[in-house]
Parts: sequence; C-alpha cells; structure tokens
Amino acid sequence: MKSVFAFLIAVALTSHCFSDEGMWPLNQIPQKQIYESYGEDLDEEWATHAQQSCLRVSFGGSASFVSPNGLVMTNHHVGSKAIYDFSTEDTDLMKEGFYAESLGSELKCPNAYMDQLISIRDVTSKVNAQIASEMSLEEREEARKGAIAKIKENAQIETHLQPEIVTLYQGARYHLYLYKRFTDIRLVMAPEENIAFFGGDIENFEFPSHDLDVAFFRIYDNGQPLQNKDYFRWSASGPKIGEPLFVLGHPGRTERLFTKDHLCFYRDYAFPFLLEFIQGRIQCLNNFAKKSEESTRVAAQEKSRYSNVLKAYSALAKGLNEKTIILNKSDSEATILSKLSEEGQRPWKDLSSSLECAKSYFAEHFYLEGKASNFSKMFTWARHLLRHAEERSKSNELRLKEYIDSELPTLELSLLTVEPVYIEFERELLTHGLSRFVEILGENHPATQAALTGKSVENKVDELINGTRLFNLGYRRELFQNPETLADCDDSLICLARALDPFARELREKMTYGLDAAKSESYAKIAGVLFEHFGESMYPDATFTLRLSVGKMMGYHEETGYISPTTTLGEAYHKAIKNHYQAPYALPTSWQTKQGFVNEDTPFNFASTHDIIGGNSGSPVINAQREIVGLIFDGNMQSLTWDFEFDQNQGRAVSVHSEAILHTLEHIYNAKALVSEIRSSQNR
Repeated sequence: MKSVFAFLIAVALTSHCFSDEGMWPLNQIPQKQIYESYGEDLDEEWATHAQQSCLRVSFGGSASFVSPNGLVMTNHHVGSKAIYDFSTEDTDLMKEGFYAESLGSELKCPNAYMDQLISIRDVTSKVNAQIASEMSLEEREEARKGAIAKIKENAQIETHLQPEIVTLYQGARYHLYLYKRFTDIRLVMAPEENIAFFGGDIENFEFPSHDLDVAFFRIYDNGQPLQNKDYFRWSASGPKIGEPLFVLGHPGRTERLFTKDHLCFYRDYAFPFLLEFIQGRIQCLNNFAKKSEESTRVAAQEKSRYSNVLKAYSALAKGLNEKTIILNKSDSEATILSKLSEEGQRPWKDLSSSLECAKSYFAEHFYLEGKASNFSKMFTWARHLLRHAEERSKSNELRLKEYIDSELPTLELSLLTVEPVYIEFERELLTHGLSRFVEILGENHPATQAALTGKSVENKVDELINGTRLFNLGYRRELFQNPETLADCDDSLICLARALDPFARELREKMTYGLDAAKSESYAKIAGVLFEHFGESMYPDATFTLRLSVGKMMGYHEETGYISPTTTLGEAYHKAIKNHYQAPYALPTSWQTKQGFVNEDTPFNFASTHDIIGGNSGSPVINAQREIVGLIFDGNMQSLTWDFEFDQNQGRAVSVHSEAILHTLEHIYNAKALVSEIRSSQNR
C-alpha cells in the first residue's frame, strides 16, 4: 500500500486487511490483525514486557536490555559519540575498538542517558481544554503551549519520572509519555569502526551488506549494575524464513500524513536549503581533516554524521522529484476531498496558505534559529546558557519549551558534559557557519551587522576564540548555576549569542505562530476528517517514541536479479581480499588474524520487510517468544523514501544477525564474560 490515505481507504473497504506497513504505538497494537495475518497473539503481558525491555538513547537511537544485569545492546553508530569522546590522539577507540573484561574497566559515558518508557496517558482533552474557537491562531497556540507545560510539570511532581508530551497525527492527539531516566551509562564493548561500518559510505544504505554494527553498554544504579527484571533473551537459532518478527524502536519522524502541497514545499523550498547547508558543512569538515592526522580523527565523527544525513536527504529529495510519491498523494487526496463539503476541505487550503507565507521567512529562520544556526559546540552552549538565564525569570508555562522545569535536567546534562573540546575545530566550524550566515542573509542584514560588529568573518572568529572560556567545564557550571551573572557576562561567545538572540527569537515566533501553529491546527482537522470517515485504525506518524513494526525476513528482486535476504561472514572476508584490504574494505587486524577460527557460513546481515526509519537504529528484532534474533542498523536505498510513503516491493530494513554477534564476540574478540552473560539469559 503506497500511502496512509490509500491505507485508510483500504481499511474502510476491508476490515481484515493488514500489511507490514505501520509503526504502532505500544498502546495501539493491532492485535486482531496481527493474529489473523500471522497467528501470533500479542497480549497485554507480551506488550508490557517488550515495552519495559526497550530503551531510547540520548545520542539519537534505540536500544534494549539483553541481560538482567543492566546490559544494553545498540548499534556502534548509535553509540559512536560516546566511543569518540573516549578517544584521544594516542588511543583511538573508534579505530581500535574496546572491550571491558571486568565491571571495573567499563567506561562511564559523558553526557549520556537512556530512557525507559513506563506509561502512556491520553491527555488530548487536557491540552485542548483551554482552547476556544473564538481565539486567534496565536492565542490558541499560546494556550496549547501553556497547557502542555502545566501537564508536564504536574506529571513530574506526581511521578518523579521524565515527562514528554507527544503530538500524534500531526496535532489531532496528545499523549503523555512517562520515562524512567538512567544517567550512569558505561561502555562495555565496541568493535572497530572498520567492521562496524564495513564498506564505508559506498555501501551505506545498501544491501547486501556486511557490518558488525553493534555495541554494548551497561546501565548502573547507585554505582552498581542495574538489576532489571525485563530484558530480551537471546535466540538459539536466529530468524527463520517466513516467521513473524517484531521490531521495537523509536523511529524519528515521518510525514506520511502530509498533504501534497506540504510535500511540494519540501521539494521546492526546504530541501534545497537543507542540502546546500549539509554539502557546505561536509566541505568544511573535509578541509579541516586535511590539516593533519589528528584533524582527520577529530573531524571524523561529524563528517560521518553529515555524510549519512546527506545520503538520506538526497534520496528523499530524489523521491519527491520523481512522479510517484506526489502523484500517489495527489490521487488519494483528491479521493478524500471529493467526499467533503467546501468547509471540510478548508484545512487543506489553510495549510497551503501558511506554507506559501512561510517562504518569506524560511531562509532567515533556517540560519538564525533552525538547523544552520548552531555554528559550533561552544556557540550552542553559549546560546543555551543565555536563554536559560532569561527564561528562568518567566513563569514555567511561558518559557520556551527547552527551558521549562521538566527539561532542565536534560539541559544540564548537555551543558555540563566532560566531553572534549577541540579549539581549532571550533574555529573551523565558526568560520564556516558565520561565512554562510553572511552569504545567505547578506552583509546589510541587521543580524549580520550585529554578529560581525564591523569586522571580517576571520577577524571576528579570532575574537570569539580568544575571548571565550566556555571550553572550561567549571566556568560553564558557574554560569549555569548562577544565571543572574549572564546579564553582565563578557565572554565573547555569550556576547555573540546575545547579539543574535533578538533576531532569532523574532524568527522563532514567526515560525511558532505561523507555519507550526497552522500545521497543528490543520492536521488536527485533517486527521479528524479521516477519523470520521475511516475510523481510528491508522497508525500515527513517527515521533521518536516507542513503536512496534511487524514483518519477516525476505529477499527481493532487482534488475540484476534476486537479492538473498542474508549475507555471511565469509563474504566479508572475500570482499576484503578482492579489494586488497584497502579502505573502506580494510578488515581490522583482529578479523584477519582470527579468520581460521571463524565459521564463514555464519549469517552476518539480513533484510526484512519491517517499516522503519531513522531513529530505529539499535532497535532489537525479536521473534514471537521475545528472543533477540537481530539488531536493526540500516535500511536499503529503496527504503529511504519511507519518510513519506511505505512500499515493501524492494524496500527493506537491514539488521545484524544474532548469530553473527555471538560468533564474533566469542571467536574474534574473545569476549568470554560478555558471551557468558548473554548466553545465560537464554536459560532463565
């Protein structure tokens, strides 16, 4: 089924229809359809155990408990920021890998936390209680914002858990998610990057693949390994062809409910800005990496992240520029609109007007408050410190959402991190960021003049680097704990943030009470129309919250022939030999020296029909018995347009096979204690 709208129409026509499309919230699992299609009964006990066994990672991915002693499994690329932060010029854990042979040698991660979902509550009526029809769009958005802040504040006081209000169906429903947060996270094992990302960018989002994209961490509680009753046991055999498999993770964001006009806005306006920015950032990182071997190491993490994002967004842009997605949307939307009165069609028209208006301020917002506004790590800290001081003086419900009381623990973790700061890298990023800022906004723009104060970009950056102390953790802690001192603080980066903040806030307000408010209002009404005509049997767009996807291991056909659903360890060795062990096919020394101990027929990666998206990285793949059979780490190229439209003709999720993980831990890395801990869970 090619779109949510088509899916809804199909549901209306046949109630027994079910496909592998769908990222289902754990309180909305389509139990009947799954039972009818797969013969598996996912009852409340099954769902509760699965929910409590899953985790959301602050680095931006998913994870799961795989032992009763706080052992957590995720992807290497999800945990790579922590691995990178432990690395130095002399000891590069990204290159060399890491294994803690004992609890005492596990490494505590800076600025890391994992969240376990405890409960979900529908608070739609509470959010909307203070909204009246006679209010203006701005007044309704302000009332909604205040209600959300109050609900979160009360929930935190009542439960002592971390609250989050999740907007579903782009604004038609609001759910309160309550999380238990763990902040003592320690690195247990990570393989070398060369095998975690075997094939490099050439094979990123490709299948067949041969990646050991796995890492293990441990959660501690009061200085001791967490004792958790819920976890996934390890399968003795891995996935079987044809059996139902379940992915539990935190897909980041989809826009499958978006209208045709909204997708055209992305295609014609938003994506070109975003792609240009990403390409410029990558060029900046490449320039810095050329300076020395150490510069190459320092830039590698950001370079990998932006290269990954570029490939994903390029595929999305390509998908929107081809006819299928927008044509399908146009057809299904026309079917819906033909059934509605003029008043019923109004949400579509109102949103289109707001999208047209947003073009007048989108570029300024993008560079003053959006993705391009965080020039560097230290500048981001400066902005947060400044705004934290200003927002704290307001009542909780009137603050920017990042600074309400329930969010302050998260803010504190990000500001008071012990992660390293590389001054020359900061200089490079600031120079690039300010240069693009001036180029896009123009030299005569008031924000440009406020930022540069009559200096060239190069001279301004020199002033910023020489005049800041934000690299010092003690200094940042002093500013965070004494926000009143920010008013007179003369730190150069704080001064830059202060100079730009009035312009940034003005653009944020335009977006908040313009396009963002119109999106909430219009999509709430659009979803209401769909609910009225087709019932509430559709899944909501992804929101980086826990979802269930159903599917099975399956190959597919391309022009070159049939693509088998599994690869083997032996194929990785053969590919390395064929490429003379040259990057990006340079197998680590550990793999080369242990080749004789490896069963090369062991399945390595596998493809499946699961509906996933960015954020699902690190999601466990389990069978109906709730046993680990794989670990999601990627999707193939054909899956990259799933942000807008699911199609499993060739699109596939890609996972590390459970057998490959245990086999390599045992026979290549000699990780006896870790293997023993995982295997012991099979018999509990």
